[in-house]
Amino acid sequence: MRITNNMINNSYLNSFNKSLERQNKLQEQLADGKAIHRASDNPVKAVRSLKYSTNLVENEQLTQNVKDAASWMETTDSAMTELNSIMTRAKELVLSADGTKSADAMKAIGQELDGLINSAIDIGNTQIGDRYLFAGQKDKTQPLTRTTITDPLTNQPVEVVAYNGDDNKISMPSKAGLVDPILDSVNLTGIKAFGPAETIGSTTTLKSLNNLLRIKNELLKTSSVSQSNSNGGAATVGGTYTGSGYADVTVRITATAGAVTAADFSTDGGTTWTAATADASVPQIFTLTGTGITTQIATDADNTTSDTYAFHVPYSGAVPDVGWLSAVGLQKVDDGHSYMLQAQTELGARSASYTMIENMLADSNTVITDNLSANEDLDIPKAIIDFKNSETVYNAALSVGSKIMPKSLVDFLS
Repeated sequence: MRITNNMINNSYLNSFNKSLERQNKLQEQLADGKAIHRASDNPVKAVRSLKYSTNLVENEQLTQNVKDAASWMETTDSAMTELNSIMTRAKELVLSADGTKSADAMKAIGQELDGLINSAIDIGNTQIGDRYLFAGQKDKTQPLTRTTITDPLTNQPVEVVAYNGDDNKISMPSKAGLVDPILDSVNLTGIKAFGPAETIGSTTTLKSLNNLLRIKNELLKTSSVSQSNSNGGAATVGGTYTGSGYADVTVRITATAGAVTAADFSTDGGTTWTAATADASVPQIFTLTGTGITTQIATDADNTTSDTYAFHVPYSGAVPDVGWLSAVGLQKVDDGHSYMLQAQTELGARSASYTMIENMLADSNTVITDNLSANEDLDIPKAIIDFKNSETVYNAALSVGSKIMPKSLVDFLS
């Protein structure tokens, strides 16, 4: 076989380029410490790296979800601890409202309980960022508002805490796959935290807070009388209203020479009127039939026929019912406290499970990172040795090339 100069030159250049290519590859690997830069470097390891990288991203997102969930539940747990303190204090107040207390002391107890109710509402409206903790999935809507509505059963005004949220779970997935609304939930709705929802008319209310309002109203209840259109004789109220809540009754008089001789009354704001029954011995005393209320209107020279008096009367008299407070009221406080304790216990169990999941995800992150590193990281000492060997080969190739390359006309002229 005849070997020509061109063959020698081409063989040399081919070997020289391979040496230079190897040196370039080693230099690229040493620059960032990675053995794989493209799929062609090692197809099997490239696929593994993609898989490990995907797993690492998923694991990091799940870890962030768990941290967000932990923050949400820690804030909720702190709120529930404060609510439990409020219910404990409410129970102490109801226990203290016994027959030994004066009217002023009972009023002070009622006022403190009213403040506790406002505090509970404030806690129920706790936010994390711009999201309400206890509003369910309607977490951009303030869940609790204190308002007065008309009870459709009694047609009387009643004070309630309205719930504007819903009873849906907020889930933060802690594992790959479909979200489980129960296992992955991180929130307590207002209904879960404050007890079952009640509906008064079209208004959704929360049982435990409404019970506190009823107890507060019992402690603070008083009768009031106002005269609407003259400066005539004073009126007093006696007896008890037979309905629930408060009675708003209007009395209209007939007077002769300042003495009240007859009266009628209305319980619907003056739409219909019913004759009151006069006391035979004291004509100024009248019984408002069907309500259980009696009233006395003093003789006064300014009394004029059609003068009216407005009565606002609590259902069981003008003083708190101590027996109701110690029995029914105390039980209602205990029931509300039980709702809150159970809700906090369930929240604590979920919080503990998220803590364990966070630890597992941290371990998984370490394992995946190690696998990724083992798959694509460069063996630096070996690569340095290979680079030095390649550099030596490259320099030798340059030396050989200088001897085998064909002489030019310049060489002969010299």
